[in-house]
Amino acid sequence: MSKQPRKQRKERAEAALHERHSQVRATLTGDLREEYDQRSVRVNEGDTVEVMRGDFAGDSGEVLDVDLTEETISVEEVTIETADGEEVPRRLEPSNVRVTDLTLEDDLRVARLESEEDSA
Repeated sequence: MSKQPRKQRKERAEAALHERHSQVRATLTGDLREEYDQRSVRVNEGDTVEVMRGDFAGDSGEVLDVDLTEETISVEEVTIETADGEEVPRRLEPSNVRVTDLTLEDDLRVARLESEEDSA
């Protein structure tokens, strides 16, 4: 990978969908960091997160959607009102949230969390 920021931004913007999974990561709470010995984790639908930045800082809710093309997530209680009065989800960057509870329905995710070689 290049050291030049220009080329790093270009690589990130043009990444394929299967490579964007690593770009949708958020930090874990202190308890989860100690339990899984990892600092951050990929955000999945069903995880509970706390918003740390922006107008909705302090709010928490369940992740409804993860958009890999835009590298954003939508959270349950975080909505904005459109001009015609409709409530729509406010898209958030994963770096602005903290994961407080994980969905462990996926066996592969559990295996990754507990393995030492995948720890970040």
